[in-house]
This record gives sequence, C-alpha cells and structure tokens, in this order.
Amino acid sequence: MMTFISLSENDKRFLFAILLVFIIVLVLIGYIGYLVTRIMKWQGKKMDTLVADPVITRVITDKHHFISYARKKNWRLFFKQSYIGILILLFGVIMLLIRDGVYKDFSYNPFNTKDGFGSLIFVWDYSVCFKRDGASLIVQWPKLINTPHFEIKAWGGYLFAISLFVGGAWYLVALQSLIARTFRMYSLSNTAFEKTLNGFNQNVAYNPNNINTNNENQQ
Repeated sequence: MMTFISLSENDKRFLFAILLVFIIVLVLIGYIGYLVTRIMKWQGKKMDTLVADPVITRVITDKHHFISYARKKNWRLFFKQSYIGILILLFGVIMLLIRDGVYKDFSYNPFNTKDGFGSLIFVWDYSVCFKRDGASLIVQWPKLINTPHFEIKAWGGYLFAISLFVGGAWYLVALQSLIARTFRMYSLSNTAFEKTLNGFNQNVAYNPNNINTNNENQQ
C-alpha cells in the first residue's frame, strides 16, 4: 500500500529554503577548503627562512641532518606562536572555576541559554520542524526559544566562551602553521639534496670526438 505525503505551498517553500541553505553551505565549505590550502602553502614558506642559512653555507649537507635541524626549528617556532593562545585558554578555565566556586555550582554548563553564553545568541528548536499527521507531513519553521539577553550571573560563562573561541582559534592557527611547515620540510628535504641525472648522457659527455668538435668550434 502506497502512502502519499501531501505538502502545502508553505511546506514546499520551507523545503526549498532548506535545500538552498544546504547548497550554500557546501559552496562555503569548498571555498574554505581552497582558502585553507592557499594559507597552508603561504605558511609553509616560513620553513625556507628557518633553514636557508645553514643549507646555503653548507653547514647542513645531507637529508638526515636537514630534517633533524628543521624539526627542532619548527617546534620551537610552534611553541613561540601558540603559548599566547594557551594562556588565553587557561585564563578562561580559571574564570570558570572561580565562577563555579562563587556560586557553588560545579555542574554549571557555560553554554546554556539561561545563565551561560547561550543567552547572548539566538537559539531555535529544530525538533518541531517536521511532524507527521497520518499520511501528511507537516513542515513548519523552527521555534525561537531564546533571544539575546545579558545575564549578570553568566559572567563566568561569557569569559570562558570568549577565551575558548579566541584562544582556541589562536592555537589552531599555530597548529596549522606547524603542519604546513612540516609538509614543506619534507618537500625541501627531497629537493635540496637530490642528485639527478636528468639530461645527462655519459656517452655524449665523454666522447672524444664531441670534445674535439667543440674545441674546433670554439676556435
């Protein structure tokens, strides 16, 4: 027995809007991926600066020594770039613990909509979007359950969330740079000390007739 789903014009518009949002999200993900790839190539070039002097001056003359030296420089730069982000994260955790101690509530959710960071953002309930009524599918817009408002008791949640976003983003950028430089390190190790015979022909290079001919042409 076949069951048909009846949709009103409003339901069709709503489903079309969801499909449009889905397509836009996919396009944004594609552009973000492209942007991340370009940024990583730019970040990876920092490795050239870190290892250029010892390679050019021939202090480093083999692949193993190069990787060992480059890895140390890479991690030192990572710690230098990431420690501020870590300090911001620690500040947020300390503020959250202080808040929990002041209100004696260690089960506190810093992102809740009542007295947490969620009170500052719009929140919708998407569970009510789709309902079945017999053979019909009822589609409706999500229900707004929170509008932005300030709560004084949420100060710990605000500080923690802001520290988490800022410090986390700072740390992730530093981590991305570390990964980009690591890829560049192995790429350089395969090219800076590569021995190639492309275009070389031993018979041509050491043929006496060719040498004599070249000498006569030069004269």
